[in-house]
Amino acid sequence: MALGCLLALSVCSSDALAGIAPDRTRLIITGSDRSASANLVNTSPDVPFLAQAWVEDDSGKKITAPLVVLPPLQRINGGQKGVARVTKTDGIHSLPQDRESLFYLNIREIPPRPDKPNVLQLAMQSRIKLFYRPTAIIPAHRGDVWQNKVVFHKRGNQFIADNPTPYYITVLGLSRKMEREGGGKLTTFPGTMIAPRSSLEIKVIDPSVSSFVMMYVNDYGGHPELKYRCAGPTCTALPMEQQPR
Repeated sequence: MALGCLLALSVCSSDALAGIAPDRTRLIITGSDRSASANLVNTSPDVPFLAQAWVEDDSGKKITAPLVVLPPLQRINGGQKGVARVTKTDGIHSLPQDRESLFYLNIREIPPRPDKPNVLQLAMQSRIKLFYRPTAIIPAHRGDVWQNKVVFHKRGNQFIADNPTPYYITVLGLSRKMEREGGGKLTTFPGTMIAPRSSLEIKVIDPSVSSFVMMYVNDYGGHPELKYRCAGPTCTALPMEQQPR
């Protein structure tokens, strides 16, 4: 019996290394887009999988409006790609038009039925952030930076991060120095998201620092860094000409 469990877990672990994976960590659909797509890759060289896709709102509730993903179910052969296409429905205009709205795109793989008995299978699921960005706040230029508008206010052993922008901003962490200079983490969270025009409390290891670096996630899933300097209890980003390139 113990041997049978070990064999089952061994097969399960092997299968878990392959399956359906999206090609990005976030997807943005704008007010001027008809749709936005994520490529789905079957990382198994020879095993076909079904890919089930759906959209959730910011509370995790499955929805079919104002965004829907098509097709909801598709077969992707080994080593091949599929596409999950998010489209807008008539209810899109009910969303705020002066700020982003947050949703989640879910992709669940469904493996083929095993041809061996007593095999435990796991269906892996990916969940990526899906943002609706209204036409009024589409950046004028590709690659524009708005994350430098975040202002940090020192309060006891924490910072209050103030996001005055209409965008969701994902902060991966704060460090004493840039990553290539050795880092030196001031935060312990793996990442946190600040909603548009809102504030968030962030615990820091050393609130007495006079300068630090913020790592964030941009539209393309990259992890750029911004340098900050503190004047009293308020910390703001350095001018863009003084930022790392």
